[in-house]
Amino acid sequence: MQLHRALLPLLFLPLAASAQNIHGPRLGMSLATQSVGGLFQNTSNLLPGAIVGYGIELPMHPQFIIMPELLWMKKGAVVRNQAQLTKSRTSLYYLELPVLVKVSTDAKPGGLFLTVGPSLGYFLSGRYKTWYNGEVKTDNKVDGSAADSRFQFSAAVGMGTDMRKTSFEFRAQTSLTPFSTTLQTQNIVYQLVFAWRIVPEAGTKRED
Repeated sequence: MQLHRALLPLLFLPLAASAQNIHGPRLGMSLATQSVGGLFQNTSNLLPGAIVGYGIELPMHPQFIIMPELLWMKKGAVVRNQAQLTKSRTSLYYLELPVLVKVSTDAKPGGLFLTVGPSLGYFLSGRYKTWYNGEVKTDNKVDGSAADSRFQFSAAVGMGTDMRKTSFEFRAQTSLTPFSTTLQTQNIVYQLVFAWRIVPEAGTKRED
């Protein structure tokens, strides 16, 4: 419970957005998988999910921005064995705090940008489900005791484009610490995120 209280201030990230900084909600879709080799080397099928959150753009330079976000996302994977008629699905829900560097190719909206940086995730809950020949055989909750640590460090890279009021980004994220040292798997999440950009009336306002 103390840890939840420590994370509670992060939920007020939207309120911390200064009138001088661009900020706004994030909404997107994700495909999660697991790997023992890193990005694009997944050993399981893709698990679809949603992304919901909020972000702030803190300009160090018109084309160099620090971008902290608070996101809710799903990690995990789906494993199918057609020959044995089995399927399993692991869903792990995380509160994620990426702090990314955003480098734009143009100081004005409309250009491409790249993002890179670390992300700190906190495991909230999960579920493990199995099927045999289409029939559910196992349906168990996954709690914090199943993880070696509720915290998980990740690295993320992305590319996108922003307009004045909106932004689109494709991002790939891989964990650097495993969910379980027994399994030694990395959580990988491919993300397509749409952002609304609330632009200030003064200060760091960008011109069309």
